[in-house]
Amino acid sequence: MDADEKFMRRALVLAEEAMGLTFPNPMVGAVVVADGRIVGEGYHGGPGRPHAEIEAMRMAGERAKGAELYLNIEPCCHYGRTPPCTDQILGAGISRVVFSIFDPDERVRGCGAAALKAAGVDVKGGVCAAEALELNLPYVHHRLTGRPFVAIKLASTLDGRLTWRHERNLSGMKEQRYGHRLRAWTEAIAIGIGTLEKDHPKLDRRYFREDVAPPVRMVFDSTLRFPEDYPWLARGERVIVYCLTEADPIRRRRLETAGAEVVPLPRGLHGIDLRFWLEDVSAKGITSVLVEGGGEVATSILNERLFERFVLCYAPLVSGMTGVSWFQDGAGPLWLAKGELNLRHCEPLDDDLLAVFDYRKIGEYLSIVTEEERIVHGAH
Repeated sequence: MDADEKFMRRALVLAEEAMGLTFPNPMVGAVVVADGRIVGEGYHGGPGRPHAEIEAMRMAGERAKGAELYLNIEPCCHYGRTPPCTDQILGAGISRVVFSIFDPDERVRGCGAAALKAAGVDVKGGVCAAEALELNLPYVHHRLTGRPFVAIKLASTLDGRLTWRHERNLSGMKEQRYGHRLRAWTEAIAIGIGTLEKDHPKLDRRYFREDVAPPVRMVFDSTLRFPEDYPWLARGERVIVYCLTEADPIRRRRLETAGAEVVPLPRGLHGIDLRFWLEDVSAKGITSVLVEGGGEVATSILNERLFERFVLCYAPLVSGMTGVSWFQDGAGPLWLAKGELNLRHCEPLDDDLLAVFDYRKIGEYLSIVTEEERIVHGAH
């Protein structure tokens, strides 16, 4: 491992400290290196808070002059809630900037790197790019496409069932921790009303970090069976209930009075038309959603190709015909051709087996965010 990779990996570790805190911004970590030693480090703590490189340079103080700056995404060069980081990098006297991926935000897209290079700073991109892309994949997807990143996560028996006898939870603790990390990686979580009625889930991130706020909860509930006294509403947490346009207006008003956002949507072939759901998610500015069930919801999203990532966690169990299948025949014929799903990752989690698949277009993102000519030619 060379020095650039060593220091970038530290920046990535710092960036992950902010998982679940930065939406709609990316997770960014930064280190300042002088004479081969880290003299400053930091990460972006959320919207309106100082960016990672600013925190790192503040810690470094005068030692930042002539030093190297490492961060996992290109520095910004525009005014938002905070001033341009490129101006402050130049003001601190940083001599070299190393980053992983270009920022796909249309206000940056190479302009940050180009501005530094034009001012005489030695600029290098592409270090640990694959790892940096994976960390901020929902953000990159949202900025490149304008659409929310949708991940489906299911826990299944080996024969593709969501239930096994009377067990509420198929997953072991290691797999549950992985699932809660996914919840922190994405801004919102969605389930069907049947899953809520059966499991009474918390849908929080407690196995990842207890101090991270819960995700935005979304419930697909065609006829508005969602309880008005559900704990999420009592605590004032954000809940969005998606129903059909013909749902009872009195029930809708009661739920809204209790604190829920109720969104009526048109009917599709099998319940709510999920294409309109995704349009509403986008209109609300929500950047990413983790769909955790149930089977009919998952099958519909797969059928409509409304997802970017598909995560299956297999428990070492065989349920047989008594189990509920994650593929619901009533939701229409599911088919995904060879090449539509690409295996991203596979690993054991204690006795469980994790398999992660990406929809085919995701594979193109790495080349987009590491295009070296952007440094020379600037934006767009």
